[in-house]
Amino acid sequence: MRSALVIFDFDGTLADTWRDIADAVNETLARAGVPAVDGPSARFGIGEGVLPLLRRHLGPAATESRVRALHRDFARRYESRTLRHTALYPGMKDALDALAWARLAIVSNKPTASLRRLLQELAIASRFETALGGDSLPRRKPDPELVRTVVERTGARSERIWVVGDSGIDIELGRAVGASTIGCAWGLRGRDELVAAGADYVAEHPRELPPLIGAADN
Repeated sequence: MRSALVIFDFDGTLADTWRDIADAVNETLARAGVPAVDGPSARFGIGEGVLPLLRRHLGPAATESRVRALHRDFARRYESRTLRHTALYPGMKDALDALAWARLAIVSNKPTASLRRLLQELAIASRFETALGGDSLPRRKPDPELVRTVVERTGARSERIWVVGDSGIDIELGRAVGASTIGCAWGLRGRDELVAAGADYVAEHPRELPPLIGAADN
């Protein structure tokens, strides 16, 4: 079997996190006297990061200072509740076990400190050679510099690269570096967006990931 570097997204791909994020966002907005974000809007917007979600929801009232202040308040609230509802998707731990032969990494828009703490609390931190959050570099997904940084940090220069995620942004990231891409239909955005983005494969359950990657790298 050829060696492979598999780069995962986090929210909506490895872990079902959106309820805790949405609750913290709405607590923040309520304190500021702003109407709540409804469930579908929160679920759809989380993959791009909370800052863009706040900007869109506030509309013309979204001055940069106000958005930053609300984001700081959100961060405090989220840190106190990250595992009330958050869990790995069913079958994900087994899928990671089955991919132990590959190099695994994460590229997420989630703040790095929060990402690393959740990986520890979910007991999967040791599975990944490196994890980049949304503030690890000046650039964010889908900038290909993120993948180049992962390759440099892991030393995975000769491996076939895979990008696994639940949004069109993840697929765009993979396509930008010539990686094979797997869209996760169980995540926040759904199959239609992944197909439209040109995912090489779309998986319906985490159990499908090891066979897809293993078969292609035999």
